[in-house]
Amino acid sequence: MRSLVLFLLISCISLELAAQTYSYEIRYGSHVIGNITAVQKVTGTARKIAIQSNVDMKPLAKFNLNIDCDYDNNVLLLANAKRTTGKEGDNKYSVTKRDGKNYNINHNGERSVLNNTDIVHTVAELYFFEPHHITSIFSELQGAFLPLRSLGNGLYELTLPEGKKNVYKYEKGTLVQVEIPQAFGKAVVVKIS
Repeated sequence: MRSLVLFLLISCISLELAAQTYSYEIRYGSHVIGNITAVQKVTGTARKIAIQSNVDMKPLAKFNLNIDCDYDNNVLLLANAKRTTGKEGDNKYSVTKRDGKNYNINHNGERSVLNNTDIVHTVAELYFFEPHHITSIFSELQGAFLPLRSLGNGLYELTLPEGKKNVYKYEKGTLVQVEIPQAFGKAVVVKIS
C-alpha cells in the first residue's frame, strides 16, 4: 500500500512538471536571424503556453515577441502579447482577458469587448497541434480572430489583417515550418528540437 501511495504521488508530481518545449530557428535566406522557444505546461485542466521569439536582422528589423496564454478546460482565460523593438512608439501589445461570457481586449490602448463567445483556438497553440477543421483562430497579438485555411498535405494558411499570408507546415501532426512573407522575400521558421 505504501508503495502504491508513493507511486501515485510521484506520478502526480511528474504530470504537474511535464512540459512540451520546442525550439525553432528563424531564417532569412541562408542566415539565421532569430529563434523561437514554445513551451506548454499542463496541470489538470489548466494549461499555460509561453512563446518567446527574438529577431535581429540589422539594419532592417530587430524585435522581441512574447506571448503568454492561460487556459482552463481548453478555453482561453488570459493572453498577453508584447512586441518590443527598443524604438519609442514602435512597440505593440495586446491583452485579452475573460470576464464572464465576454473578453475584454486592450490592443495598443484601444479597448474592445468580444461578447458571448469562448476562445478555444489561438495562434500560440499552432506550435503544439495541427489545426484540423479549424477555419478561424484568435491572434493574441492582433486581439482578433483571423481566417485559417487548410491547403492540404499538412499546410495551413493564416491570413493577417494587412493581407499577408503565413503558411504553417505540419508533419505527423507536429509544426515543422512556417513561411512568413516579408517586403524583400520571406522568412522561414524551422523546427530544430
